[in-house]
Amino acid sequence: MLSNSNSCDEIEGPLRDWLFEQWRERVHGKYMFRGMSSKDVASGLEPSSDPFKEIRPHLYALLDVLERLLGAGFQFTVHEDYSGLSFDLRDIVCWTRGDLDNPGIDFTSTYESACGYAQNFQGSQLKQNFKYITIHLPDRKSHPLVQQLVAEEEWQLVSGINSWVSRLSESHKSVVIRVRRSHPVFDDPCPIFETSQGVSLPLGSFERFCERAVTCIRNKGLSLSEASLRRVLPKESAEFCFRLTRPLRTEDIESVEEISLSQRSSREKP
Repeated sequence: MLSNSNSCDEIEGPLRDWLFEQWRERVHGKYMFRGMSSKDVASGLEPSSDPFKEIRPHLYALLDVLERLLGAGFQFTVHEDYSGLSFDLRDIVCWTRGDLDNPGIDFTSTYESACGYAQNFQGSQLKQNFKYITIHLPDRKSHPLVQQLVAEEEWQLVSGINSWVSRLSESHKSVVIRVRRSHPVFDDPCPIFETSQGVSLPLGSFERFCERAVTCIRNKGLSLSEASLRRVLPKESAEFCFRLTRPLRTEDIESVEEISLSQRSSREKP
């Protein structure tokens, strides 16, 4: 039976040796990646710094407008330029509100995805989302629901947000950064992704890696065994994400790679 402790003490002998080898190969030997703007890397990453502070109330007001439209049956599809994928407005609004409500800096386990995110406008997914919304919505101004439910002052809101998110920075370059998965910043809990992904994230120190695995096994009502550990760890090919909530120093970033517009997310991982 598992105790109430979330520690590596519960894993002993050959099972502990096997798990340590998993940690050595899948955590300490690998990286987390983030696609972003070079202008946001120079001083390290500070999740408590809010680049949307001056406009945040307006962003929420626009989401309220969009949710009012969606509730009345309005919908359209956004075609993403850099990925070639298409997304419903409802999904974009849901993801955007979720990101605004849960601040932090997202990392992905795959280099390919990070290259894709780096192609976002000014290296920001939120800016990209609001740019799409404020471009597409005016194109549908003649829609009966839009005419009925969007007031004139709300069109001024749309225009103002578009102007703000469309500001260009001469210092911007699309980059991908990588940080070793065993770095202490990945020891922190990440409920937004740990819950949604339903797996034990292969991140952090060996002790933290063990704690995550034991907790996930306990939550699933499994016995402590190699089979259970394999079940709660994501497949090596599976992508997973982590939202950083504490500062990351520049010296802890192992590389910053510039990504040109001609490069695609299908590039091989270095």
